[in-house]
Amino acid sequence: MVEFNSLSKFFDDFIEKKDGYLENFYFDLHMHTPASDGNISGEFLKEFLKDKEYLISVTDHNSIEGNIALRKLGINVVPGLELGCEDGFEILVYFKKEEDMIDFYNKEVLPFRNRYRMAKTRRSVFEYVKILRENYEVYISIPHINGYAQKNYLKNKDYIDEILKMVDGIEIYNHSLSKGKNQVARNIRKNYGIGGTFGSDAHEEREILSYWRFLNREERGMKKTIDTICKIKTVSGIGKKHLLYLIKHKGDK
Repeated sequence: MVEFNSLSKFFDDFIEKKDGYLENFYFDLHMHTPASDGNISGEFLKEFLKDKEYLISVTDHNSIEGNIALRKLGINVVPGLELGCEDGFEILVYFKKEEDMIDFYNKEVLPFRNRYRMAKTRRSVFEYVKILRENYEVYISIPHINGYAQKNYLKNKDYIDEILKMVDGIEIYNHSLSKGKNQVARNIRKNYGIGGTFGSDAHEEREILSYWRFLNREERGMKKTIDTICKIKTVSGIGKKHLLYLIKHKGDK
């Protein structure tokens, strides 16, 4: 289950919608291109999104090249990256302005990249969060908090509680993880009272298509709920499309 209502209004300016409603919608705030370790081309994404409403971000490992390239293709992409720290901890960083993303990358990431490990830098997550908060308008989310092996931060990062109190949200649905692991992330989000992000974490184009099929199932389930509400009682002054929008955004911060 994707808790659409946990998404922050921070992202509102990047939502591409055709008629004011959220239908045939593709939400994906975590994917990778050849700029890091993915094989998802900008041309594929442009073709894939042409008949859809969407909210997307390319979040390559310690790289912004793929994100910038997508905007040049005319896609309203959230400026962002998956920032890897010295011990392997990662954060998803989203910017309001592309120029801020470029400035941060050139000053704070590029000079500190690990020459042997693409997903690492030579700075701590605490340093990065401090720099981001003091200098940029950003939204910071922890990806795959209950992931596999070294990406299971609940098990291998003893400072996770401290970081959870410093970020804006956590990734509550990652398509590469199991239902149980995503449920743990949703529970943590609720316990800490923070926001949520969600995405495919796709590295291959077929993974984008798999995630899209999943979102379609989620959308159909939501519409069935709305149909039931409308059959039980009349929703005065609110059409089904409006109700769908309200349900998705209930509790927005």
